[in-house]
Amino acid sequence: MFERVMKQAVMNRVLYALIPMIVLSVYLFGLRVLAVIVIANIFAALLEYLFIRTKKNGKITMAAFVTGTLVAMTLPPTIPLWMSAVAAAVAISFGKMMFGGFGTNPFNPAIVGRTFVYVAFPQQMTVEWIRPFMYSDFPGGFMRWSVSEGMRTGATVLGDFKIIKALPETFNALDSFLGFIPGSIGETSSLLILLAALYLIFTKTAKWQPMVSTVLSLVVFGFIFNPSQNPLYFLISGGALFGTVFMTTDPVSQPKGKLAIWIYGIMIGFLTVFIRRYSLFAEGFMFALLLTNSFMPMIEYFLDKRGKKKGAKA
Repeated sequence: MFERVMKQAVMNRVLYALIPMIVLSVYLFGLRVLAVIVIANIFAALLEYLFIRTKKNGKITMAAFVTGTLVAMTLPPTIPLWMSAVAAAVAISFGKMMFGGFGTNPFNPAIVGRTFVYVAFPQQMTVEWIRPFMYSDFPGGFMRWSVSEGMRTGATVLGDFKIIKALPETFNALDSFLGFIPGSIGETSSLLILLAALYLIFTKTAKWQPMVSTVLSLVVFGFIFNPSQNPLYFLISGGALFGTVFMTTDPVSQPKGKLAIWIYGIMIGFLTVFIRRYSLFAEGFMFALLLTNSFMPMIEYFLDKRGKKKGAKA
């Protein structure tokens, strides 16, 4: 099966950008993180193979491994391994292949898989968190399967804010920026996510416009909806920054026009903050991205129609 893998240099670079975050997550949460990622990749590749096996010259795309890795990195480190498999299977089946396969999916497949398990298994996705190994705990998770039961916690930065309506004192900004906080596997270190963003931009793997427009929107609307709080702290907490760098930049599901891309980023930022502020969910990025993906074809249609009218008048 794995001999039938289509080489895609762009997707390889996305995987390279994720490596530092994977290494840090193993240190923070233990070797079990690798099992979550490996199982998600196996099932992502397997599901894609089942869909393309009868096609002439059909090959598994490297995008399947990107999807498997991304969806795994949006999951808590305590997630049951079979749920990692479910997330990857749903991502490939319902987020990609049901629309015709690579290049035709209107939604980011990893977000589809993550959203499914988030809604289907809320206990495992929103309650069961663990405190990471800290700076002084070296070699931390490199020598352990997972953290001890005594390090389990129900708290994350956004989860605490949802309850007390203020930034929790238990997590400082530096720890949030470096990644030494509870959270999903790939979302904790804003520093590594920003370095990955620079790598993706400079290697022309991803466009900078979706990242910048989404970040600006998150900051502006974060200040509007929570004027008493530092909006940058919300930017480096939760999964929004990870999603901004790796999911809004998906070359298939993002819009194609320049103006459409800016509208796309602004909508994602607004909806993320709005959902965080007014819904029951502590995190809103995944719903914001799916909603924006749903509306963008209509928005692009009207933008194209408007452009053609201007061209006709000229």
